[in-house]
Amino acid sequence: MKVLMLLNEKGGVGKTTMAATIGAGLAIMGYRVLLVDADPQGHLTLSFGLKKQHSLYDLLVRDAEFNDPGIVYPISPELYALPNAKAEQGRLFVIPGNRETRLIAQALETELFAIRKKMMELEQANVVDVVIFDTSPTPSAFHALIFLAAQHIIYPTEVTYLSFDGLVASIQSTTGYSNKKKESGLEEIKLTGIIPTKFRAKTLEHQEKYRALKKGFGELVWHPMPQSVIWEEAIARHRSIFNYAHEHPVAGDAWKVVRATKESVFGV
Repeated sequence: MKVLMLLNEKGGVGKTTMAATIGAGLAIMGYRVLLVDADPQGHLTLSFGLKKQHSLYDLLVRDAEFNDPGIVYPISPELYALPNAKAEQGRLFVIPGNRETRLIAQALETELFAIRKKMMELEQANVVDVVIFDTSPTPSAFHALIFLAAQHIIYPTEVTYLSFDGLVASIQSTTGYSNKKKESGLEEIKLTGIIPTKFRAKTLEHQEKYRALKKGFGELVWHPMPQSVIWEEAIARHRSIFNYAHEHPVAGDAWKVVRATKESVFGV
């Protein structure tokens, strides 16, 4: 089982949209995917038509089990799969969150490996292939708990000055926690990919910032996600981009990120 997190210490860069998109794409490809809403805003929860609730808090703080009622919610393929798909699908699940999520780190102050232990339990059960954490833009001790459980990290970022500042801060945090994991005999966190979001190809500023990003990080910079109202329309209807607009060029761009994730995380 693989565990990855999406992070950027800058809000509004598309972390939730990319988490939902990657999760849906991998599920369509046949993987069993668990999305974890680790942002107190609960927007990943809302993206699939679920109500904000304290599922993640219950799991980590109140010692609930994954198979307890109200913890893990299966998402109907009608909301994320390709229309009229007949090929065998994977599965997509969500652990919802709400404002109580912000209290988890305080409640687990002495349990730094709480999330890691839960991930190990899940791996032993062999019911999920990949877990994807959507995180808050606000740096917190809760991020540390996720870092200790994650193997891969993906950074969505706009190609703007302020977003780059958030990206640099996020990478610095990751490097620090990765070194701590290595010192503890644990696997390091792999910087898996950087996703340029809300990209306007005809805008000179975006072109220059994208070139700078590629110069600094090379092949770690994945295909840019174009700015489009299609993203918002899909989310408002609680559907993946592949289900809502599978023939739209934006869906084609999204598939490139899903394939990059599959290749980087699973090696295939």
